[in-house]
Amino acid sequence: MKTLQTIKKQQKDEVDRYRRIVEKIVEEKIRPCKIINGALLSGSVSRGDARKGPFGLMIDLVVVVDNRDDIDLQEIFGPDTEPNIPYHCVPAEDISLQIELTTTKELKKIRSRSESEMFARLESDIVFDRTGYLQEWKKASFTITDDQKKNRALKQYFRYQYLTGEYRYEKWSSRNAWIQLAQIACEAIECYCNFLYCINGWFIPRKDWLAYLTYELSEKIPSHEQIMGVLFTGGPNEPDIRSKFSQLVEIGKWISAYCKGENWLD
Repeated sequence: MKTLQTIKKQQKDEVDRYRRIVEKIVEEKIRPCKIINGALLSGSVSRGDARKGPFGLMIDLVVVVDNRDDIDLQEIFGPDTEPNIPYHCVPAEDISLQIELTTTKELKKIRSRSESEMFARLESDIVFDRTGYLQEWKKASFTITDDQKKNRALKQYFRYQYLTGEYRYEKWSSRNAWIQLAQIACEAIECYCNFLYCINGWFIPRKDWLAYLTYELSEKIPSHEQIMGVLFTGGPNEPDIRSKFSQLVEIGKWISAYCKGENWLD
């Protein structure tokens, strides 16, 4: 499997072109509009792994204002070409621009939002900052304290222990409920991935990135790649489920040892 870093290197020239398109939009559309305080480049272009596939490409741009009612995106960027998408979409050369509108007040409340929203805002790039507000906001909004790291990680640990305990496995295996155990295994895998993000000082990304980005993390079980291969193969049958839970038990031992090593468990 190609890692994110490998893909970034392979697609650098393509991403650089998309960034130049964004720079042009900033200069022609955003900077002249005094109502707009700033803009954030988000998504795949910000991350560095964007590519134009068979279905095209949408660049994610977040426009920041003080008051939503003060701005008309159609007047600035043109009519919305994708009314079924919950953002304002317009063409930009041979690709499309997906514009999200937010306010300075909403940005201040980012730590009350979901983990995936915090992750998306943190990984975004500031492409326009009229007063320096966005720079200050980023510095102030995303610090994870040691206590927060501990509490976030332990929340995942305790849920993981509940899901993978012997009682739960015996309860469902005695009923030959292998599909139910497969579902429990999926939730346990999510907890493991979430735990990794927590101990590495990351926010937890949305689920369609959850497994993939774990390979970029420095702190993880040494056999992470091999274990993930077992966890994400096979079907809801007894041999495969037994194999998955055997791996989940090993992960559980590693998680427990990590928490004890951090003196998080009494």
